Parts: sequence; structure tokens; C-alpha cells
Amino acid sequence: MKNVQWFSVLVAAFLLSACAANVTPFQYFTLKPLETGKASNTKTSIGVSPVEIPGWMDRANLVVNDGGYELKRYDVQRWGEPVQDAITRTLTQNLNALLPESDVESGPWLRSQSPDLAVKVAINNLAWYDSTLELDTRVTLMKKQVRVQSRTIKLTRNLPENSSPQQLVEGISYLLADLSQRIQKDVVAQQ
Repeated sequence: MKNVQWFSVLVAAFLLSACAANVTPFQYFTLKPLETGKASNTKTSIGVSPVEIPGWMDRANLVVNDGGYELKRYDVQRWGEPVQDAITRTLTQNLNALLPESDVESGPWLRSQSPDLAVKVAINNLAWYDSTLELDTRVTLMKKQVRVQSRTIKLTRNLPENSSPQQLVEGISYLLADLSQRIQKDVVAQQ
């Protein structure tokens, strides 16, 4: 009886080790700030509110819309941090590079400590279809809690056919750099 129990334990251990050998490890990705564009000499405090994202993007896995009604979710490719935090951090760092004379911080902040100009970004959609990566956003500028500008910005980037998840994340980083340049121009226009 004892031999049967030991044999069962050994078989179970063997089967578990065989299963573990076939597990695909996760790949973790993060967005990279890209210091592009011409820096401005705007001297003001700028706050970047936490970026609003659709619920379907708020996942550990990489997820993109196919340009229609279907979502493409990657199984082993994941974000290394919450995607909302990654996007907010990347925009803040890009704007810091583009507006070096300004004090750019990410929010939230207390009302008594609100910045001179707040930037609110809402991502409406992130789509990847054919070879096109598209970012659809709503950008709102607020001066002391009062909206001074709000507009939709759609940006696209062409990716190689059959792009890898890494190329997808790199494309998103470039789209956020392009968005940062548009925001920089809007900020400068408000001065």
C-alpha cells in the first residue's frame, strides 16, 4: 500500500513537471517616452490628469480594437504596469521634454494646488487594422478649473504587416509622442 502511494506521488510530480516545462512565459511591455519635437519656453505649471481609457483597455493583457466590433487580446503579452498609469506617465514625461521651462506634473492634485493649466486626455479608441494603428482621443485644457479648449485628435501610424506585439507597443509610444506635440502647441497657444 505504501509503495502505491509513493508511486502515485512520483507520477503526479512527473506530470506536474512536464506541464510546467510547456508553460509559455509572459512578456511584459511598457511605453517609452519619446523626446521629439521642438521645445518651447512656456513658463507655467501644467498638470496632466490621469488619462481616461475605455474599460476594455484596462487589462493586464495587451488589447486593441480591430477597427470594428472585435477586440484582439494577446494571451502572454502583458503590460508591466496599469496601462492608464503608463499612458499618463508617458504623456507627462513627453510634455516635460517639450516644455522644459514649465513645471509639468501628473495629477490628481488638491484644488488649492491645481496647476495653471490642466490637460485632460480621454482615449476613445485604440484600433489596429490592416497595417494602421489609430489613436482616437479627446483633449481638454482647463485653466483654474474652467475649460478653455476641448477637441478630438485622431492620430495614425503605419506599422509593418504582421507586426509583433513589441512593434505594436512601440507604435503606441510614437502615437503618444505625436499627441504630446499637439498638446504642446495647444498649451503654447494658451499663453
